[in-house]
Amino acid sequence: MQIIGHRGAMGLEVENSLDGIRKAIKLGVDAVEVDVRMQNSVVVLAHDKTRSEKIYCSLRLALEEINGKVPINIEIKEKSVVKHLKKHIDNYEGKVIFSSMRFSTLQEVMELFPDHEIAVVERWSGVKGVAEAALLKVKRIHLNNKFIWRSLVRSIIDQGFDVYVYTVNDEERARQLKNWGVKGIFTDYPNKFKQVK
Repeated sequence: MQIIGHRGAMGLEVENSLDGIRKAIKLGVDAVEVDVRMQNSVVVLAHDKTRSEKIYCSLRLALEEINGKVPINIEIKEKSVVKHLKKHIDNYEGKVIFSSMRFSTLQEVMELFPDHEIAVVERWSGVKGVAEAALLKVKRIHLNNKFIWRSLVRSIIDQGFDVYVYTVNDEERARQLKNWGVKGIFTDYPNKFKQVK
């Protein structure tokens, strides 16, 4: 099972920061996840809406830091980001996974980046996640840890989808998810899960 640093390693460093990314990579994660939004025409790492007085890490700096060491999962928080991504991604040689909770955003991403992996992020309903993934013809679904159970996960996997779960910070829960066939977890504390892998 893959261990993915959530917003870098937000339980150990500031979320969506270069320090968090460095920490996650140092701890041996299989991938790093970050959130992106726009701030003054710059793509920046931010989960919530950006504030004019705050300084954010740019996606450009994050990509330079990761530099292909591990895959990066870019979760797109606002659709306006999409048209700005190409200049960052076209010359990036590492693996990039794009994800979003918005179906229309993923449609736009697929048009621009047909060769990159795409993931549906679903907050509440596994059934809705499967429906959207099927329409988009993608295999990867990210589900909320709070709203899943064994039979649901097994059903989704049996339909041919890869299930990843966010946000998992408990080792016992991670072992349970691994036994269910979950392919990866997003965690704030990647230091906890070496044995679970």
